[in-house]
Amino acid sequence: DERVKPDCISYSTVINAHANSATTQSGENADAILTRMIHRYLIGDNDCKPNAIAFTAAIKAHSSSINATISTHASASGDDCDFESNDISSNNCKKQIELSAKRCEELLQQLCLLYQTCSHDRTLKPTAVTFDLVTRACTQARNVEGVWRVKELRSVVMNEDAVK
Repeated sequence: DERVKPDCISYSTVINAHANSATTQSGENADAILTRMIHRYLIGDNDCKPNAIAFTAAIKAHSSSINATISTHASASGDDCDFESNDISSNNCKKQIELSAKRCEELLQQLCLLYQTCSHDRTLKPTAVTFDLVTRACTQARNVEGVWRVKELRSVVMNEDAVK
């Protein structure tokens, strides 16, 4: 039905619903919706232009996936995901956390690149919440370099407007 077609708000709402579902698949599900949104925009549907809200919701979904992975591992093994352990369960937990944290950072970088290359379109500017979510994900993955990259990126992006 032409009267009912997705737009930026509906896509962002669905992505945020995945973020709030708090499952180990939250991030993957949100990525699928964000990818569909970007595709719609690229083929000419201007109502589906992605914005910082959609990207932040996808990042939140990956962060939620990390928390669900930790909870699931703790429930199954009786302990937290041990980054020092070599048992299979802990290794799988670590890999999931690292992949989700990496994806958070990739999404942040995409958003910052869009913001910088699209004449600093305010709808694409990451917020403090966006940066905090990615910093927390990198911290949970014990990715110190990622934390520093996010900190540097935050400093550049947040200070760009102040310089102008």
